[in-house]
This record gives sequence, C-alpha cells and structure tokens, in this order.
Amino acid sequence: MKKVLIILASVFALTGCSKASRVNWNIREDANNFKITRKVVALNTRTNDPLFTVEGKISLNSDDDGDLNVTIKTGKGKYKLFYAHLSNDVTYTCIQTEAKKENPYAYDIQFFPAKEVVENGIIDIKSSE
Repeated sequence: MKKVLIILASVFALTGCSKASRVNWNIREDANNFKITRKVVALNTRTNDPLFTVEGKISLNSDDDGDLNVTIKTGKGKYKLFYAHLSNDVTYTCIQTEAKKENPYAYDIQFFPAKEVVENGIIDIKSSE
C-alpha cells in the first residue's frame, strides 16, 4: 500500500511539472511570435541602475557574441530591430504586460543615461503613440 501511494504521488508530481512546462513553452512561443506584449528592462548590475526599457510586441534572443536582439512588431508585416550588448555588468529581465487598446502595435524605447548626463537632459525615444 505504501508503495502505491508513493507511485501515485510521483505520478501527480510529474503530471504537474509537465503541464507547467507545456504552459511555459506555449507562453514563450506566443511571445516570440508577437502575440504577447512584453517589457524588457536592462540593468547595470554594479550600480543597480536601469539602462533602457523596450516595451511592445517583441521577440527576444541573445546571440553568441553577447548581443540581446529585440525584434519589435510595429504593424501587420512591419518590424524594427533593437540590439543591446550584454556584458558581465549588464543583464535584463522581461515581463508580460497588456497591449494598449488604442494601438496594439504601439512600442516604446527609453534610454536612461548616466546620472551626470541627466543634468544635461534625458534621452527618451517614444516612437509610436
């Protein structure tokens, strides 16, 4: 009886993991096929300062030479490409967000320069609203 309970518990645990893995794969697949709106934030890991954000219907990948490649869908059949070099001091995180009802293809790119540069003005690129 004890062995049966252990086997049943193992089966339930494995079923839960496989469903979670399947859901995770489906969400990533939808996101990389521009069906989900996401926001990427790049961080300087030494200072904990944000470097830039990219938000929109985006696909992400990083290549062998350390570049983060962000492809942004800007309309039906229209795309823009954004590159950022990742290093030991630069990392990024990504979160799913909601699309803007007015324009589902709206996107936003913002750069946050060094604190000394902020005194002279901030770089802010808003390309589509």
